[in-house]
Amino acid sequence: MRNTIKVVKRLVSEMESYIYCNNCNKVNQLADELLKATNMIKEQCANTNKYGNNYTNKVTFNEYPGFSLISTLPFLYKPIEVKNYYDGDYLEKFSGRRTDDLKRAGALELHNKFWMSNNVEGGNIFGSVPLELIRKDSAKTLLSYGWKKADVSIYEIEEGISLRELDRICSINFKNYIIATEMRNSTKLVLNFDI
Repeated sequence: MRNTIKVVKRLVSEMESYIYCNNCNKVNQLADELLKATNMIKEQCANTNKYGNNYTNKVTFNEYPGFSLISTLPFLYKPIEVKNYYDGDYLEKFSGRRTDDLKRAGALELHNKFWMSNNVEGGNIFGSVPLELIRKDSAKTLLSYGWKKADVSIYEIEEGISLRELDRICSINFKNYIIATEMRNSTKLVLNFDI
């Protein structure tokens, strides 16, 4: 529901801009989107009241048309420590530290195998591995190196959404995410990290 509220705020802001430009067609289009989003919030609140707070996790996939929630899994991820990670050689150094951490934890091979079967297409998480994929002692080592645990909602994306559009949707709705293509069947996935 939080993400839908973010969408509502964005839509209101865009509407204000188009009102000042006297673009009534765009204002009407955004108003329709706003009505859909607010109806979704009302539906989620009704479901929460009817089924309790745990039900909200089951309806979150309805927030994003074309997205189907397939699972939520715990991951370990290496946090980015700077705001502008594309400046200079930060990501190159980060990648080296990530590889060293995984090697010392004995998890590099499993990490690489997982990400070779799921090709990363975009996002803003640059070091992660499913917690259930690695041994407990490896996880403990990575946590001691500053890695963090996060629940990750995994969405399957329906065909027809371009990578560019998918990245735009994710950047608006998700704070920390990875867009990947499952190599086995070319399915697009979005991993939303709850950080």
